[in-house]
Amino acid sequence: MAAQQTPVVVNRLCTSCGLCVDICPKNVLELTENLHVWTGSMCTVARPEDCVRKCRFCEAICPHFAISVVDVGVEVAFQDSHGQMVTKSR
Repeated sequence: MAAQQTPVVVNRLCTSCGLCVDICPKNVLELTENLHVWTGSMCTVARPEDCVRKCRFCEAICPHFAISVVDVGVEVAFQDSHGQMVTKSR
């Protein structure tokens, strides 16, 4: 059985440009209102079960590297723009 993959959006890096939403062939991603971020909205994974998983268009087009397509159950660690370590897991 192949590992299930899903897009993960790093909230701190997302600028709500919408490029990932526009390029996704299955409409997995959405821009949703979030007043806790400076842009007022952010990209969210609305329908992970519809993700093609191998196309990775969203990951490739994001100019701020805010999207990673990762295996479910994998933990992703990275350094944000303030130098702090951030961990995301699915």
